[in-house]
Amino acid sequence: MKKKQFISWFALLMGVFLLFFAGDSQVKADTASDVDSAISIGVNYTSNKTTLDSWDASILAFSNSGLTDAQAQNFYNNVITNNPFISGKEPVGSSIGNVAAVNGLRAIGKDPTRVNTKNLVPEIINDPNIDPTDYRDLINIANDLEALSTGNYGSASEQARISLVEKLLSIQDSKTHLWNTKYSPIDIDGRILLGLSMNENLPGVKTAISEAVTGITNTYYQKNGGFSNDSQNINDDEYNDITMVNGLAAAGVDVYSPLNGEADYKSPVQNLLDQNVTSPDGFYMLIQQGTYTLQQAKFTHDGGKGSIFAFDQNAAAKPGTLASFKAAATARKQAIINDSQATAAAKNDALNLVDQVLATYVSKINADTTSSAAIADQADGVTAVNNVNASHTAVPTTPTTPATTVTNNYTTVVNSSARSSSTSTPTTSSSGSAPTTTTTVTKKPAKKAAQAKQPVVYALTTVKLYKNTNFTKSNLSKTYNKRARINRPMFLVISQRTNKQGHAIYRVKDMNSGKTGYTLSGSKYFAHAYYSAKVTRIKVINPKGINEYGKVNLTSKKRHVKKNASLNVKKVVNYGRSNRMQLTNGHYITANKKLILATKIKKSSQNTRPSTPAATTTGTTTSNPSTNSGSTTTTTTTNTNSKPTTTGTTATTNSPSATPTLPVTPTNPVTSSNDAKTITTTISIHADGATLASGSIKVNSGASAFDALQAFAQQQGLTLTYKGSGATAYVTGISGYIAGPAGTMTGWLYSINGTEPGSSMGAYILKDGDQISMTYNK
Repeated sequence: MKKKQFISWFALLMGVFLLFFAGDSQVKADTASDVDSAISIGVNYTSNKTTLDSWDASILAFSNSGLTDAQAQNFYNNVITNNPFISGKEPVGSSIGNVAAVNGLRAIGKDPTRVNTKNLVPEIINDPNIDPTDYRDLINIANDLEALSTGNYGSASEQARISLVEKLLSIQDSKTHLWNTKYSPIDIDGRILLGLSMNENLPGVKTAISEAVTGITNTYYQKNGGFSNDSQNINDDEYNDITMVNGLAAAGVDVYSPLNGEADYKSPVQNLLDQNVTSPDGFYMLIQQGTYTLQQAKFTHDGGKGSIFAFDQNAAAKPGTLASFKAAATARKQAIINDSQATAAAKNDALNLVDQVLATYVSKINADTTSSAAIADQADGVTAVNNVNASHTAVPTTPTTPATTVTNNYTTVVNSSARSSSTSTPTTSSSGSAPTTTTTVTKKPAKKAAQAKQPVVYALTTVKLYKNTNFTKSNLSKTYNKRARINRPMFLVISQRTNKQGHAIYRVKDMNSGKTGYTLSGSKYFAHAYYSAKVTRIKVINPKGINEYGKVNLTSKKRHVKKNASLNVKKVVNYGRSNRMQLTNGHYITANKKLILATKIKKSSQNTRPSTPAATTTGTTTSNPSTNSGSTTTTTTTNTNSKPTTTGTTATTNSPSATPTLPVTPTNPVTSSNDAKTITTTISIHADGATLASGSIKVNSGASAFDALQAFAQQQGLTLTYKGSGATAYVTGISGYIAGPAGTMTGWLYSINGTEPGSSMGAYILKDGDQISMTYNK
């Protein structure tokens, strides 16, 4: 054999050898790098959000960069405003809402038993979870177990936690080792696995987890790394995959590798990476769940034990707490360097002091074995370094002992003490070594409204579900034939878009089977599945009748009502994705249109679903100059045509423009007269999971919600476009977020104090203190 041929063959054999023996570790290394990259994308998206919710706070706390004080305060303001129990709003049932709040509060070092003078834990303990065979109760059990397992909140909490575990173990199927339910079984099993992973110290839990992992592998695990089951008509779905991966990783499974050890199977994590679950182009809930699930997967893969949300069991948050503390110390040192009133010697002393505090608390955090301890030490460390200032006198300083903090809602009291090296007399300089008692009061945050909810709809006619956005016969997943009202299929609308064929489409999830896919959208095919208008009387149409309950979450059954019975309704109550009706006797019933029929609705009611109104009014805008330097240029809108027309859109903006688009004065503005009675309303405007603007505005008594919105848009410099006036007023756009054509669900929804009124904004007369929320529904 020639020398050149030998070298070629040898190189080829070595390549095969290296691929065979090193291939597994190489794949894992690539997977690990891809996971890190995906986490970074999700964390970056989260850190740039205007308003942080509970899951956002947890994601940032477990990130490599940590959670800043400003971000922690942002989240805290949000949770005390939007959690129904903490904020004092009407309770709406809060299984997942409360577990999210507890996780987020623990992530920023807050005690869920003392939040805004309230204790969130009893709300979780008392959450209805009586029947573990009922789907809704099973969801509550899984969520509540996770929340109560984030820490020790007293004997009642511990007993409830043990009881929930016992319930789950008692209904685990002896053959499949899963928790058989006809609704979203993969999602349920993943949630239960997560909750049990936080309670491995309890009898029987480790065995149950081990058997469940085997059952999941045998029943749901697929070659692509996802989870589905054709025989049960359960398709692969990102949300199910995420929940299952989170549960498996928390239970100690290395999801970076195939569950069954087969080389031709993808790992569960690789499947999530293939689905780009943290892509900023996705739905914000998918990004959230995908990011913290990959954080959990990484934590387990790197040798961590248990759920990252078990704050008292592991130190999953330690890298983030270290990073945020070091960043705070760096920022403080830069502030000292930039202090123009301090001498070079004073700056040097202060910088040395920051370094000493930094070293002290880095050692403490490194020694911590739980996330709770690390988060607490990080908070104390940040307070200590922020209390260091360069003296504006020539008096030398010596290091102080680290500061201690006491936090009470919005007030933080910082205490530090030390002696000057030149004198024992306390100095009044700004040096960090001087005895100080500083009280910092943070202004109580303005109330903000919750983010947009995903609508639930039902099919009015035959609809087809496709695997992707290309509506071809080969991609057809399922056909739902037209059904009678009581049997119509219900869907959760995940998102809305236009496909390549130019059709307006929904991405939906079948509320019965959990199957997801794409379908044509529009009022021809779908309608809201729950009443939201001002219904005053209903008729029961469900053949089996309905129940009246004592609580809005449909627990505490009061009586059964047969078909064809008529009931008087006091009001419609918003309840997450669904609505409830409160009867005149105080009881609650479902607002599901499949079960009841509205027989009487107030005349002023109209569908609050976004749609282009049939009639609008053409407006002519004229400008009136301001009378003083502190006022804003105003305009007056007058009708030039008393007949309704489909043309004419008026825009409101506060930005200079060469176009005739000018600020519009509300039809009932605030006057300068001392006799004019004014009221105050709070307005918040949300789109794409972010808050575009929020604040308060004063309007005259008798003003409508639309009047207030116009005034607020002028105050905030927002572009507001609308059609019509009074009862026909319809918001077509705010700051570039434009309502879709008639029959679609794209547009601006409004609510007053958390409830959607059944009338136009122009017809709703405000009361003092009303809170208006505008939410863009895609």
